[in-house]
Parts: sequence; C-alpha cells; structure tokens
Amino acid sequence: MSAQGAAALSLADVEAALRDACGITLTDGLRGSLADACQRAAAAARLAPDAFVARLRARDARCLTALVEASVIGETYFFRHPEQFDALRALLFDVAPRGRALSIWSAGCATGEEPYTIAMALLASGRAECGDRILATDVSTRALAAAREGVYGAWSLRRLGAAARERFFEGLPPRVSVREDVRAAVEFASHNIVRDPPPAMGFDLVVCRNVLIYFERETAEAVAARLASAVAPGGLLLLGPVETPVAERLELERLELGGAILLRRPVPGAERAESARRPRRLPRRAAWDGPARTPAPLPAVTPPPARTPAPEAPDPVVRARPDLAPGGFEAARDAARRGDLDLAERIAREVAVRDLCPESFLLLSMAAEARGDVAGAVDAVRRALYLDPGLAMAHAALVPLYARLGLDDDAARARRNALHAIEGLDDAAPLRGVETITAGALRSALARARRGGSTDGAAARGNG
Repeated sequence: MSAQGAAALSLADVEAALRDACGITLTDGLRGSLADACQRAAAAARLAPDAFVARLRARDARCLTALVEASVIGETYFFRHPEQFDALRALLFDVAPRGRALSIWSAGCATGEEPYTIAMALLASGRAECGDRILATDVSTRALAAAREGVYGAWSLRRLGAAARERFFEGLPPRVSVREDVRAAVEFASHNIVRDPPPAMGFDLVVCRNVLIYFERETAEAVAARLASAVAPGGLLLLGPVETPVAERLELERLELGGAILLRRPVPGAERAESARRPRRLPRRAAWDGPARTPAPLPAVTPPPARTPAPEAPDPVVRARPDLAPGGFEAARDAARRGDLDLAERIAREVAVRDLCPESFLLLSMAAEARGDVAGAVDAVRRALYLDPGLAMAHAALVPLYARLGLDDDAARARRNALHAIEGLDDAAPLRGVETITAGALRSALARARRGGSTDGAAARGNG
C-alpha cells in the first residue's frame, strides 16, 4: 500500500473514532482539518501520530478525549441569530409568569456565549427576580472551562451594541468579563448529546443551535427527538436556522415569528392557537442592545456609493512578514477564535498581502465589523472579491453589511450574486470562507434574508 493510501486509511480510522465519540461526521472539504486536529491531539497526548491512531482504533478514552478537544471548533458569539432571541422574547421571556422560574437547557454550549446570551435576554425581559435556571452542557471539557471563566474579547462581542456591553460586562477591553448577575443563572456540565440521555426532563426551553449540522441525518434526527423529549408540554425547542428540517417528523408545532422558527411541544388536548401560527414581524437591529421596540442606531459611517467600481488590488509594496504569519490564514483564524483580535488582524493582513488570500480579507472584514467599522468591512470584502470574483461567501457577506448601511438595492444584488455563485452545487458541498459551511446552509441563510428576516452576517461568511 502506498504512503498516501496508508494515510487515507489512518484518517478514516480517526474519523470513525470521532463519529463514535460524539457523532460528528465531516464533509469532504473538512477532512483536511481533521488531519490537523489529529496532529494536535497526538501532540497533546504526547504520542507519535501512528501510535495515537492505533490507540484510537482501540477506543482509548484518553485519546478519544484529546481528539474531541482538538476537533470540536464551537465557534460562536453573543446574540448569534438575533431574530431568534427576538422571537424567544415575544413567545416566552416577556409572557411567562413572573411567579415561576423558567428551566432552560443549552445543549452544545461551546465556550458559553449562548447560555450567557439567554441569561442576558431573560434579565432584559425583567426576570431578574424570577430565579430562572439555565443548564449549559457540552462534550468539550476545554470549552466548558473557558465558559466557566466567562472572559471574552471583541471577536465574541462583535454583534453586541454599546448599551448591552455596558450592561452585561465589566472590565476593560480587549478582554471583558460577564457580570455576576448573568453568571448566577447559568450552570455548566459535561454532556454528550449523541450518547447520553437528557440531563433532566420538563424544560421550558431547549436550545441546540448549529450542532446537528455536524451529524449524519439519521444521527441528527435521533438527537432532535431526544432534545424534544426533554421539553415540557407547551415548552419550546430552538434549533439552528438550517437545522429545523431534521425535526420535521416529530410531533411538534411550528411557530414562525420575525423570520425565526421555533418548535413547540403540544399540550395534550389543547388546540393550537391560530395566532401563534401566523408569522409576525419584529424589529430588526444592527446590534443587539436589549429588547428595545425600535432598532438600535447604526454606527456613524460614510456609506459607499450605490454602484461601486471594482476594488483596488492589495498594495503590492506592503512588505509581508512571514514571522507574523507562520501558519498562514489558519493562524489568523486561530487567534480570532482565542479572542486575540489584534493579533488575528495583523496575521490576516500579512497573509492577505503575502499569499493574496481572499479568506484573510473576509476575516479582516469581520474584525472591522466587530469594531463597528461597517464601511471598512465592506471594503475588505470587496478586496476578497477582487482576488476571487466567484467567492460565494464574500458576496453573501455583503448582504447584511449593505443592509446595515441602508443600501437595499446593493444588498439584493449581492444576494443574487451569492446564489449565482453556488448555482448547481449540491447542498452538502463545502464553501470556502472563514469557517466552512455548506452550499445548502448558505441557501437557507439567503432565503431568510429575502423573506425579510434578520440575516446572520457571520454565518454568511462561513462561521457555521
């Protein structure tokens, strides 16, 4: 057998071990990242790669844990998919009786942004004295440790407005801490949603977003059924925007509100309320500043003209420094995930010039948006398109950016360009971006934008 064939066989063993450990399966475009994850896990276990793979074949618990820790990205940020939190506020948080505490499960909580966001939304709905409890679980002990620490950088706060930052965080940038009144509502615990039964039953709300996309359809449907079983009659199940179809066979009511879809477990003998089935529009926001009834003001920027010429090429006289970017674009992305946005920008800028890397310009766009520089974010995306005019994720990234600037015609054109770029691609086909998502996931996000719902700009850039 050739060395290449042996490597492929070993990688198949690694993927099988990962699937058995936590149910994750990978598209063809993500298997290269699995090889990198295996190298990191082997180093963490202080084993040679061949010896590490051999132990994985034997399902060694220590090696399986190391593989899961190295493979599970769990990239997230505060108030991701804000339209979903608007719907939760309208359907549950604002209307639940103040005399009874809500019980909520955040499954696959990663580094904690989601459960803390739920706690913030509860406080913003005036439930500070209600004793609401949130159980947040994840398979990664490393992610849970970061969640318990509750310290975050600009990358995680990039969709929050200034008022929400001031209300729910303390300390000075670049690293700020979640306030104690937010932490008090959240309890973290280790849990594997593929292998373990629900940690409790009768939750008023179960949230599991952007986790099922990593599972095979059969596994995803089984997990969705298990999540639904933990919901109390009349309670809600919230999945990621592109994950709702995996629950379509379950006996759940579908509620659509402001572009968000929630699933409700019926109360035995109760009839569905017609008003609950009718979609209603909720206000759109550029950044989440709490449950205000009017949109938060946009940052002061100078909008680009409605019809902009092709961007200038990256300045060729800027000298690249390989010492700042030893790992290329991946090093910049890793720095952003760690919350070191300044380092991520420096590396991405060097890589963008040195390697003419469109993905690095997309990351620079996201960093600019995190600072509130929407015009700068647009400029960085346009530079990515100069290098690769057919990059679907770049066209998609312009949709929410143009919308924030009030350039609706340009947003619509960017949406059409993104759809054209993925025309004919299978739904499972991976797309290049800051993080890899599938063509099907992008189609779903763009469909929500067309219906007028709030578009998750980071998802459109591949932060899936």
